[in-house]
Amino acid sequence: MSTSPTIDRSALACLLLQHTSSTLGSGAYDFASFLFLIQIFPDTLVPASLAGLCSTGCGIVFSACIGALVDRLPRLPFIRTTIGVQKLVQALSYSLFLLLLIPLRDFAAGAFHGTGTGLEVAATWTILLLVIACSATLGLSATAMIVAIERDWITEIAQGDRASLTQLNTYMRRIDLLIKLVAPLMVSLLTSLGGYPLATGVLLGFSVLTCGTEYIWIKVVYNHFPVLGHKKESFADDQEEIGLLETGREGEESVGDGGRTQSIRGGSRSLVERLQSEKQDWMEFIRLPIFFSSTSMALIHLTTLSYGWDDTIIASMRGLCLITGLIGTIVMPLLERKVGLERAGAWSIWFEVACLAPVALAFFYGTGRYGEHGPVWNSVILFGGIAISRIGLWSFDLCQLKELQLALDTHPRRNQLTARQISLQNLFDLLKYVLTLWASTPACFKWTALISWLAIVGGAVSYAVYLRSVRGHLIHFCGRKVL
Repeated sequence: MSTSPTIDRSALACLLLQHTSSTLGSGAYDFASFLFLIQIFPDTLVPASLAGLCSTGCGIVFSACIGALVDRLPRLPFIRTTIGVQKLVQALSYSLFLLLLIPLRDFAAGAFHGTGTGLEVAATWTILLLVIACSATLGLSATAMIVAIERDWITEIAQGDRASLTQLNTYMRRIDLLIKLVAPLMVSLLTSLGGYPLATGVLLGFSVLTCGTEYIWIKVVYNHFPVLGHKKESFADDQEEIGLLETGREGEESVGDGGRTQSIRGGSRSLVERLQSEKQDWMEFIRLPIFFSSTSMALIHLTTLSYGWDDTIIASMRGLCLITGLIGTIVMPLLERKVGLERAGAWSIWFEVACLAPVALAFFYGTGRYGEHGPVWNSVILFGGIAISRIGLWSFDLCQLKELQLALDTHPRRNQLTARQISLQNLFDLLKYVLTLWASTPACFKWTALISWLAIVGGAVSYAVYLRSVRGHLIHFCGRKVL
């Protein structure tokens, strides 16, 4: 009989503090950068859209590369480097915003459209492109933190104990939920009390300060869990063997007068081999049973059900969804103990589907004109359905995360494959923006709501495929396995 690993309270506190600090910094930047770009360029959403598009696109393309680095590199140096890069780039981006908000403020909006002197246009566009590059880099660093801490470190700290894994995942998700509310409130409070330049300066100082504290906290965590120092050797051994074979082949090809030509061709083949390797990795991921679970998680990112509501309703819904989301993190462990992990995931995602079905219908019936409230019953269905569905959403999120961690626990490239789920999520996030651009008028909101609900249904069906592959059936009926 195995015993649960003892988790030192001080080390756990440092882990949660580090995650809170990192998530708060990322959340504050995501909200502040969008807010600042809207403030600097008030007549267009193009700069903010470009930043979001580039960040999401980089996430689609490079998430797997980030996962491969997590697999390959020693844990502590990698995570400390990531923290350093994240804080440095945040500070740089906030400094660029200060330039746009103070000395360039008077002409930045016009210079974006090409009006003004050549120097003004060049300065504005250069700084804007640098801000976009910073946003993309920060998106990748956030992915690195998610894969390294929430996927790799947490799995190792739990040491295969399912109860500890659930507990750690739950703690992390509760922090994520709280930050989703706290980060925008913090930025809004700073801008309201001190204005945009002061808020930018405070956030810059916060990034610099937390770099030091996060370095300390992550070192404490690493020291308290010796298992984090035991990197798996299988990946390194495989890579070393492959490297020796490729070196031998290149050495044979480069002999003779055509050595230079062969070297160039070898470089070309290297690119082709990388693309083939990428294809093989995706095919391997697709063949794994967990792929359908990952697809279900990615599909539920294609949701626009909150678009088209006024700011007051959105703010109120954020608060209520925070409460129901926290309830979801409480429900998941109870549900897992009652019916098992896989069935808990099925119950959770179909609960979300059921809660959002009347919400999708409410966009078609009983709605008022845009900017006006419809009947009370319609608002109750819209408001209440989305809020209650968050119980299922966050319960399913925890179930699927644990399934992914357990399924890839012994895989030599588990973090690279784990990162591919993040790539899928970024892809559906991108499709969400495309969907809202295609259907941007109030008359089209009902169709985006329907597509969002159908995407969640698709996620539930995909999860059902996964469930049948791992359990051999979907449901019990009168004590018998059915389907």
